[in-house]
Amino acid sequence: MMNALRRLLNHREVLAGLFVLLLGLVCLAAVGDLDIGSASEMGPGYVPRALAWMLIAAGTGMALVAALRTAPEALPALVLRPLLVISLSVLLFGAMVDRLGIVLAVVVSTAVASLASPISRRRETPLLCAALAALSALAFVKGLGLAIPIWPR
Repeated sequence: MMNALRRLLNHREVLAGLFVLLLGLVCLAAVGDLDIGSASEMGPGYVPRALAWMLIAAGTGMALVAALRTAPEALPALVLRPLLVISLSVLLFGAMVDRLGIVLAVVVSTAVASLASPISRRRETPLLCAALAALSALAFVKGLGLAIPIWPR
């Protein structure tokens, strides 16, 4: 029994389905007790709850189909460097965007994220940082009008 369960969990598609199912459950819990309303007068919880149930159904279907139809293949080895560096990059962006502005936060987080891969090109990283910072400032601050500082206050 444990061997069959271990083989099933060593299956990419089953794990992907379980992830979508878990995401749907988290979304359903996040909706909480928002009023659903009715189809003619939708409350604030109507669409989020419907989407959460769709995620739950999709995840369940994905996991079941994968478990029944396809042969399992081994998962690749977990490589920690990209996982940790990209997570650090996202955390740095979140910590810096209010104090340093979107331009510097994007530059720093992009530079840190470029360290995730050993084959990233060091000459292209500054160009990528500049392009992403400019596009982020234009899209989010100017285009969408979000109240994010462009430069340090």
